[in-house]
Amino acid sequence: MINLPQFVKDRQKLFLSISVVLVLLLPAIWFGLGHVIAKQALTVPHGCGLWESNTPTNWTVEDDWESFEPWADSEQRISMRKDFDAEPWQFESYETINFTSRDGINLEGWYVEVNESSPVVIFVHGGYENGKCKPEILLSASYLSKNNFNVFMIDLRNHGHSEVVSDYFYLGQKEYLDVLGAYDWLIEGKSYNPKSIGIVSISTYSLATTLAFDESEIGAMWLDSPIIDFPLLVGNELERLGFPRILASPAITMGERLVGVSLEDRVPLEVASRAGDRPMYLVHGDSDVRISNEHSKMFYEKASEADANVTLWLVEDSAHVDALWEYSSEYESRLVSFFNNSLEFKS
Repeated sequence: MINLPQFVKDRQKLFLSISVVLVLLLPAIWFGLGHVIAKQALTVPHGCGLWESNTPTNWTVEDDWESFEPWADSEQRISMRKDFDAEPWQFESYETINFTSRDGINLEGWYVEVNESSPVVIFVHGGYENGKCKPEILLSASYLSKNNFNVFMIDLRNHGHSEVVSDYFYLGQKEYLDVLGAYDWLIEGKSYNPKSIGIVSISTYSLATTLAFDESEIGAMWLDSPIIDFPLLVGNELERLGFPRILASPAITMGERLVGVSLEDRVPLEVASRAGDRPMYLVHGDSDVRISNEHSKMFYEKASEADANVTLWLVEDSAHVDALWEYSSEYESRLVSFFNNSLEFKS
């Protein structure tokens, strides 16, 4: 016969033991998953990858096209790039520049001067396997160079030919110092005044570019398919890949610990309300499933509330950084017009 009181006590002890184990294990599992997600998301391949041989005077749109394959519209997105004639957009000459970030990292850039009195625009590449060698940077820079603007295309730390200091993306919290290093070089090395300096940024490193814009007097900023809010990006990406959005919290926490930064130190979205009358232009495809146009809309709304000088071009039926290729003439016209109206010539 079962001793019922003892049986109940034994069950209670077992339940208590299981509860203690779960209490101890669940946080480990929770943050362990966060660490795995963060490490995969923040690891940065070094160098220029497929585009290593590209230079301003000799570049192509070649790709392995694999990154486009998961998308429903990949065939169209690939063809608009494959069929693009890059020949008219080759530069005549360029100068390789070595400069340093504000925290002493050695960086490299390509400087193209077409008119010593013209304004200059800094070009900041996207994330992961990327750099100034990427066709989208070379093409957009050429749009301006062909229209009497000087351009300065740079490699951020851990990318292209700049110094490798880690295997990770710092969420823009350190890379903004690289952008400021380029800004400093233009002022100190080429005697530009801040009102004659603009900046263009594509995708991931808009996080860094926006922070640099905030901590400088750069005259105007153009962002294409930007990431503005990293937590929003993580949530959207998890959801897109079929994971529960709730995993964003441990992923962000472990990501900050992994790379040693805090997203609360500098918040790119807050820059929208502090820009004053300096012109800002946002370009984002309304069909971008890689980087949600929520980023641009949030920034635009916050800037508008502060009566900032901001424009949003939400490109119809366009995906990630596609407008540059799909609507080449219109993109060039808008880009050139924006900086013509925003920057001063050197005095």
